[in-house]
Amino acid sequence: MILRVVTVMLSMLLLWSGCGGHDFWTTSTTTSTTTNPTGAVPKFAYASNFNAGSTGSVSAYTVNSSGGALTATASSPFTAGTGTVAVDADSAGKFVYAANQDGTVSAYTINRTDGTLTAVSGSPFTAGTSPVWVAVDPGARFVYVENGGAKTISSFAINSSNGALTPIGQNITLAAAPIRATVDPAGRFLYASMGTAGTAIFRINSDGTVAVVRTAPAAPCASSVAVVIDANSRFAFVADGATGICNYAINASTGDLVLINSSINPSGASVALASGANGKFLFAANKTTNNLAGFVINADGNLTAMTGSPFSVGTSPVDVTVDPSGSFVYVANNGSNSISILSITSGNTLSSGTTATTGTNPSSVVVTQ
Repeated sequence: MILRVVTVMLSMLLLWSGCGGHDFWTTSTTTSTTTNPTGAVPKFAYASNFNAGSTGSVSAYTVNSSGGALTATASSPFTAGTGTVAVDADSAGKFVYAANQDGTVSAYTINRTDGTLTAVSGSPFTAGTSPVWVAVDPGARFVYVENGGAKTISSFAINSSNGALTPIGQNITLAAAPIRATVDPAGRFLYASMGTAGTAIFRINSDGTVAVVRTAPAAPCASSVAVVIDANSRFAFVADGATGICNYAINASTGDLVLINSSINPSGASVALASGANGKFLFAANKTTNNLAGFVINADGNLTAMTGSPFSVGTSPVDVTVDPSGSFVYVANNGSNSISILSITSGNTLSSGTTATTGTNPSSVVVTQ
């Protein structure tokens, strides 16, 4: 799964609200160059387009590995289901999966030459009532679709040859409606944000079924609306959608979350999180203030604000991701129908870049190798 952190009632509010606008940029004063800490090369990017709850789509792009700019592929956007709310891909860049609020998940294979998408035979696949998010196992073994209307998670096994989905047979019941979810980089644990009910933690078995670890309470955060795991699976960060971020250490054996700091890390009304591919940075999209908060992750899991943070992006940012090289940050702007592109510099700050046009109401974004 790509590190990234692009939801039920809160998700709808994020996607339905917002209006047209323009991207306004701040100019970094640093002269540092963009870094590439992992050596990976980003190739393609995909954005889900909610389209005000009508027929949704997935926009596809090639990535300029030097500057991070996006160029739409031929035939983009690609048709998905009704109300496409989220998109994710496996870490190898073979398959793309999009959750649709009509109760389905659309599956595609990626053309490794040009990034175009081809619908998988049998797609779309049936999920639960009103999906709000989709999380793909990094090893391209499993897909988990979070169903806001049913308060469940639908689990699927991925056919490694063609990307087709087969229900695993376990219907994961949650204590409250999920908003977002993520699988840790090692593919061992699944975390689901459930608002004021907290963050549900599951251990992923070898067959894709899950075992309950526990539900971590939201406090001291007001709520749990997004969760992201750092690249080394040492720390978890939970956004509360109101004032800031709570940080946790991860128990390597059980996946449980241990609160690091009883004080909330102020970030703004953050609704989406992403961590850099080297586990050094954390980014938080703030929908109501049209900006992106950036942090350096310290060795103890505490956060230090980046110089210049927060950084201006487009209107109503609802999702953020970092490319596999750890060089570029992409923000889906639900209100301005665009993706803001920023570069991570060796000076531990962000410099502004270009924007890319999406379909109507982009709801999430993912970048693959």
